[in-house]
Amino acid sequence: MCTSQSGCSKDYSLLTANTGIATPPTNTALDGTGNTATVLTAGANGTIVRSVIIKATEPITTGMVRLFIRNSTDTVLYKEVPVEVTPVLTNTPTPAPVLTMYEITLNGDLKLESGHTLKVTTQTSNRFVVIAEGLDWAYPSTLPNDCCNYKQTSAITGLGILDTANSNLNGTGTIVPIFTAAAGPASNGSHIKNITLKALGSTSINGMIRLFISNDGGTTYKLMREIEVPQTTQSAYEPSWKQVVAMDYNVKAGIIIGASTHNAEKFGVTVEAEEWSYPI
Repeated sequence: MCTSQSGCSKDYSLLTANTGIATPPTNTALDGTGNTATVLTAGANGTIVRSVIIKATEPITTGMVRLFIRNSTDTVLYKEVPVEVTPVLTNTPTPAPVLTMYEITLNGDLKLESGHTLKVTTQTSNRFVVIAEGLDWAYPSTLPNDCCNYKQTSAITGLGILDTANSNLNGTGTIVPIFTAAAGPASNGSHIKNITLKALGSTSINGMIRLFISNDGGTTYKLMREIEVPQTTQSAYEPSWKQVVAMDYNVKAGIIIGASTHNAEKFGVTVEAEEWSYPI
């Protein structure tokens, strides 16, 4: 796929976002037997798996998350990810701290053959969410006379206000939709560049903003990331707390990103994104 005439070498590929979400079952086997969960299935010409997020939704013990690749007959172990135990405090201060749950992002641009699936299991019974960021590629049935299929982008800005306390990590409680990936036949997906979090006042200790993802129109949400909010004092001379969360993340059409705040404090959320398509 070309974005400009310069350097174009007749690449007519079209990329479409493919987002996979799964909850891994407990399974100690390394040979692909037993219960596994499908995270993502490769498209007609294959899929580039840009990243895989593994996010715990509860305190965890030492264990392992395993990724497998399956074709029509075999399931083969691809990667093992050791997970660290959630810290346990010997003496709990008052107020008790709010700890972020285990989280890791695996990057690598895995090329997955058409019809093959990326699967996952967990060694222990601890609960995780596994989110795969994929890009399917295809080619137009009729190639254009001039190189190439130039990618066209349109800006999408997501906005939201968080102010209702929600300490849940399981996707329940008040979650505010802050971004919806553009849908429709002309959209190949959306690219989320940054998410800006801005406090609308002073913040207290033990603050946390949580990002969730939904692939069913917001009916259910899965925990994606946690961002700690420090204690700050806003005044006429001191700005309120702000953090820009760098995403660089592709999602398929219709995916919803939601957010919640641990404490009943007000935050403004801005999502910088773009939709892409091709003039074919």
